[in-house]
Amino acid sequence: MAGLIDQWGNPLKPTVLTQPIATPTIVGMRPAVSGMPEIARLNPARLGSMLAAADQGSSYAWQELAAQIEERDPHYLGVLSTRKRVVSQLPITVTPASEDPNHVKHADFIRDWVKSSVLQPALFDMLDAIGKGYSVLEPEWKLTPGDNRIVNLPFRLQRWFDVSWQDGETILMRSDSQDAAPPLAEGAPPHVGFTAMDPRAFVVHRHASWSGLTIRSGLTRLVAWSWMFKMFTLRDWAVFTQNYGLPMRVGRYGPGASPEDRDVLWRALTDIAGACAAMIPVGMELEFIEPKNGAGSDMLHQRRADWLDSQVSKAVLGQTGTTDSKQGAHASGQVHRLVQEDIERADAAILSATINRQMVQPQVAYTFGPQAGGYPVLSIGRPDEPSLRDLIDAIQWAGPQGFKVRAQDLLDRFNLTPPEEGDAVVGGVVAPPPPVQPPKDLPTRVQPPEDRPGRAPGATVHDAPAQDAPGEKTMHARLGRLVERHVRDNGPAIIDALEAGLARQAGPALGRMTDAIRQQIMAARDMDDLHTRLSRLKLPDRDFAEAMAQGMMVANLAGDVELLEQLEAERRTGHA
Repeated sequence: MAGLIDQWGNPLKPTVLTQPIATPTIVGMRPAVSGMPEIARLNPARLGSMLAAADQGSSYAWQELAAQIEERDPHYLGVLSTRKRVVSQLPITVTPASEDPNHVKHADFIRDWVKSSVLQPALFDMLDAIGKGYSVLEPEWKLTPGDNRIVNLPFRLQRWFDVSWQDGETILMRSDSQDAAPPLAEGAPPHVGFTAMDPRAFVVHRHASWSGLTIRSGLTRLVAWSWMFKMFTLRDWAVFTQNYGLPMRVGRYGPGASPEDRDVLWRALTDIAGACAAMIPVGMELEFIEPKNGAGSDMLHQRRADWLDSQVSKAVLGQTGTTDSKQGAHASGQVHRLVQEDIERADAAILSATINRQMVQPQVAYTFGPQAGGYPVLSIGRPDEPSLRDLIDAIQWAGPQGFKVRAQDLLDRFNLTPPEEGDAVVGGVVAPPPPVQPPKDLPTRVQPPEDRPGRAPGATVHDAPAQDAPGEKTMHARLGRLVERHVRDNGPAIIDALEAGLARQAGPALGRMTDAIRQQIMAARDMDDLHTRLSRLKLPDRDFAEAMAQGMMVANLAGDVELLEQLEAERRTGHA
């Protein structure tokens, strides 16, 4: 290990990576268990003083309060955990720096490390920086010649560290050592009680919620105000419920009641339920004024608490549609989901940059040496691919135009396994209807003399093939003669084939109309808005109208042929 160097080519002592540094202590500057701040007495002045102290490099009390807010507010914990868990469960991909065999080898090394399940559980801890501005992990390394990798990523509490008040960016570790961290600026006093952190021994993830210094970038700085006001509201709500949600007991005693009698009456009043009771002499009046719709309305506290929760949802998730269900919010919920996906991609990109810079590059450099040609890139995020519905629609429309897709690609996309011989299957290629065979012999019939002038009564004649008369070379004429000629022997097969063809033609046209109506339904805010949208909607009905016209034409032709056959049969019967 004497020759171990980092990604910058600097010599590196193995003890920097193998000996823990920021471990908790029973007493000292990094206690494992710390007393909670006085949350019960929290007010705007105290909260403001905590934030001001954090800006000046003393954030211990503020970091404790930030942790307590997450533990005590179910709504904030829910939306913040949702944002963290969504990103921590995204797929992880590794791309080599180039097609060079060495770069491919480096990428395979990182892929193998990702599969060891060291990184994925730590993503949730790294994203704790969303609420507090930064998070710190202290990697545990396994140093083996040719295979130097991180085997554990323990989380270190933010209250064991602080941000330098000199530049607002440098993270310092609290320490019991008498050696203070050196000043960051010339002439500035040193940070007493802090030590500088070796960047090779720690992973520091910064996740700013807005542009600015790390010392002021934690999302909890914003949420703390809403949380404090909601605590005031919940306290008032509890008092309101106790005063007006429970029955009030009034006990009256007469003029001759002794102190002992009064004590008995008071104990009886208070033992029934709670302390909402009063004891007055007989003849005195006690009036209770119940609030109606004024400032003490019974729904006022809930509305205020819900409004504050919605503001927290906007701050953490960028929207409220995925946290609060409201009537008629289905369409807007889809838009809100798109907003959440935008935040998800941004969080994943920031997290990927930290991992590449502070985990991927050091592991490759320690194992294979510094790489001037680049390092593999680790990416967190969903693949940019169309939805299954869009894929099906594209194949349905492009397939008849000659567009071909490998069946295996579709099976992989749908996460399906191709069937084997003997398996029961669903689906398959629909067999086309059997072809219509023309009759071998032309039909013969007895034609009445009035139909064929010059023919002897009862003479047998053969129908000659019909010829296209001038002006009759249309689909209607040709299709009519086809049906007239073959409907006797192959009528059902012809009708089935025509129905199948018309269904294939009308199906996509009907789908386009229903999709247009569906879009208006999804975008409508209420029934009135839907009525307005539908009244203004112009359906793409041209293709469907053409398909229906052809269907009606075929139906009319088939009806005409059937009527002619029936009349001809009646003539033959009458002639006989």
